[in-house]
Amino acid sequence: MSIASRMERTGRRHVPLLVALCSALACTPQGMSSDPATSSDGPTDQGPALPARQDGDATVGRDVFRNETFGNEGFWTDAVRLPAGIAAAKVTPMQALALGLQVDVDAIDAATQATLAEQLRADPSGRTSALLNDPAVTMALVKAGAVVGMAPKGARVGATCALCHTMSDASVFSAPGGGTIGHRIDGLANHSLNIGAIFATAANTRALFTVAQLSNKGKTLGRAATGLTEHSTEAEFDAYFSNPANYPVGMFDDSFDGNGNPMHNTPLFRQDLAAPYGSEGAIARLDNFSNLVFTT
Repeated sequence: MSIASRMERTGRRHVPLLVALCSALACTPQGMSSDPATSSDGPTDQGPALPARQDGDATVGRDVFRNETFGNEGFWTDAVRLPAGIAAAKVTPMQALALGLQVDVDAIDAATQATLAEQLRADPSGRTSALLNDPAVTMALVKAGAVVGMAPKGARVGATCALCHTMSDASVFSAPGGGTIGHRIDGLANHSLNIGAIFATAANTRALFTVAQLSNKGKTLGRAATGLTEHSTEAEFDAYFSNPANYPVGMFDDSFDGNGNPMHNTPLFRQDLAAPYGSEGAIARLDNFSNLVFTT
């Protein structure tokens, strides 16, 4: 059954768009040195010797990267209640793309692909596309596993590492300054992903208390002039997350410290030649970043 026809059956029933934490990519290119001291233009003192890299099965790693949620679907569906917020906001595919989300065309059924192609031929901007402007289609795409990084798990949807670290090739459609529709390209950083605005659509954004910028008894850190407290309202949390001055586009705060210090999304491949500019100084190599986010 095509997505378009399934909409008639499901009516206004929404499957959630969820956003969550990115995880480890389980493989690295063969032949690449695992010792940063031999392949980096960074500082001579690279710190203590790191354990030898243990690479796994690339096929299994790709499946984990694309589809494994590590159980986070419960948190995002039941605690943060992002599905309820998205349903209330009636998020369309065009709006989802404007937030930087990517769509995997290979996960869309052939009939819907053909309909979308016809509508985009008539209007390449997508503004008059019936499919791209229907909230029900957004939820159908998520249920089909076509929204990159959002894996359906029964009645819930969880987020995978691909959410922040995969782009499409934009071969079907590209939203100005936002997301695209096309074939997956794994490992690239999504610099257009507006995580803060996506969080702000949740029905219970206050559940994200520890990854917000907190007041810290008047000694708040972060970009906002004042921090949030346990007494802050849902509207105040939404205002913080939806403001790109507080939570910039292309960034994600993966530390539960209340400092409000989102870090720019990084590509999931070795960046030795960019040292020390590839990521924050606490991350000596890719494994550290992956383990940090997986633990979070």
